Amino acid sequence: RLCRLAQLTRVLKLKTGGSELKKLMQLTAGCFKTLFWSGILLLLVMTMWSVVAVELVNPRVQELSKQGYWADCERCSRSFASVFMANLTLFQTVVAGDSWGLIALPLIESYPELFFIF
Repeated sequence: RLCRLAQLTRVLKLKTGGSELKKLMQLTAGCFKTLFWSGILLLLVMTMWSVVAVELVNPRVQELSKQGYWADCERCSRSFASVFMANLTLFQTVVAGDSWGLIALPLIESYPELFFIF
């Protein structure tokens, strides 16, 4: 695949003179560098909030779980049990927007002070 890409680059270089393609490739490489460091920063911030969530949110999740809030959800009761699980849950709810109402809304309704974490 790389050889085909190199051949395509040569063909495009012959047709366009190469300066525009070279400029485009440099700008794309610069964007990937920025995206990489943005991802690292996102991971660090999410991990920091995950540590906070394990300490503050997990006891409340366990209380709600005992009350039967998540009887049909196997993962919900252990969603903030460790830093890894909290990181995964925060990524799922905040970044991806998946299952927002399943975990976050019952927590916020029962404990409004947790609004600042989500």
